[in-house]
Amino acid sequence: MFKDRRLLLIFAIAVIDVVVAGALGALLIKFVADLPAKAIWLTGGTALMLAVQLAFSPAVGLLSDKVGRRPVAIAATIVSLLSSFLLLPVQAWGYVANRVSKGGTNGLYAVLRSSMADITQGEDLVKYSGMLSFIVGGGAFIGPMFGALLLLSLNEARHDALPLIIMILSLGGLNIVLALFFKETNDKPREKVEFKELRDKALSSLKIKTIWDQLSESDKKVPGIKPIFILNMLATLGFGYYAFFVAFLTQSDLGMEPLDTAYFFLYFGGLAFLANIVFFRYIVSHVNKRKTIIGIILLSIVLQTGYCFSESSVTLLYVVAGIDALTVSLIGGLIGGILSEVTQDGGGQGEVFGNIQALGGLASFVTALVNSLLSGVSMKAPFIFCALSSVVVVWWTLRLPEEARKYTDKTVMQRKEEEQPEAKPASA
Repeated sequence: MFKDRRLLLIFAIAVIDVVVAGALGALLIKFVADLPAKAIWLTGGTALMLAVQLAFSPAVGLLSDKVGRRPVAIAATIVSLLSSFLLLPVQAWGYVANRVSKGGTNGLYAVLRSSMADITQGEDLVKYSGMLSFIVGGGAFIGPMFGALLLLSLNEARHDALPLIIMILSLGGLNIVLALFFKETNDKPREKVEFKELRDKALSSLKIKTIWDQLSESDKKVPGIKPIFILNMLATLGFGYYAFFVAFLTQSDLGMEPLDTAYFFLYFGGLAFLANIVFFRYIVSHVNKRKTIIGIILLSIVLQTGYCFSESSVTLLYVVAGIDALTVSLIGGLIGGILSEVTQDGGGQGEVFGNIQALGGLASFVTALVNSLLSGVSMKAPFIFCALSSVVVVWWTLRLPEEARKYTDKTVMQRKEEEQPEAKPASA
């Protein structure tokens, strides 16, 4: 399946890191059990992690450009393991500290995206980066899905967070080993890096206008990258309710226990994995991506309306979630694959991927923060917000400029036909 074995390691490192970040799932409630407004705390933790990511991802991406992808990946996995030890007290301060430190290591995804752009081209890049984007963007349900396997196999894990934390620590150690085996993909000459340069990059990342101006400069070099990136940010707002799932399942009228949420995440995550593997392996190269995005987003608006009514019906929840997993879960990977392709045309630098990771994290942060606040008003409100955001996604996709549509509208067959030289007339 993989032409380059390094791709297998990229996916393995990404999946494990996502599981390390989110495996606790419904058991996060143990960390905030003594606090009021639990739904706000659960979603707010995600918002905090993404806020920290905003500062660190561009600096981590820049560092990987200068010293190589491999050493930065190794360092990120080590820090990720250390951050997991903060969960051991099973107290609110440990949860908050873990979210802050984990946000600092999320630049790993920018490094992995850069590595993928280093070793793949064209439709292969769209396929593989699409799957990687799905894994990273779907962390809110992929992590709990793997954690659910332990909950189902070990009765103690349904009531005590410690077994899951031990599993997280073990996976964190495994990821360090995988990173050590990872071969370098960045063949550019190494450069000396000063702490001041990285510090300034991190601080400038907090100035959203600075990153936005850098994105505008990239759009001058590669027309189309900015409107596609805006599409990615808007779509992040549209399916941001994924990060709200744990709070919705446990704090709404559904009142699910850890075992119930385990079954749900296995169901949703399993269908989403199946749908994405089939789509990116066999279908994505043959469809008009822009029209596909519009169709799926329109369906997502209907589904989010369904979630509003599923609070009192587990059956309706499973029906809506099943359709969601088979369709809407494709969006993150689909847009992410397109964005990786256009970024590669601009040089595929880790710094650019880091900026994208940061601004994408900003959109996720805004969604998580708004959903956290809205959940204090009504458990239906976050779905309404995301549905309204999806309307904007459709509007923006319909008005994509021509320079962006060359990435979204052409199938692989059309591109191959354009790349073939015109047939020369036979000589008399």
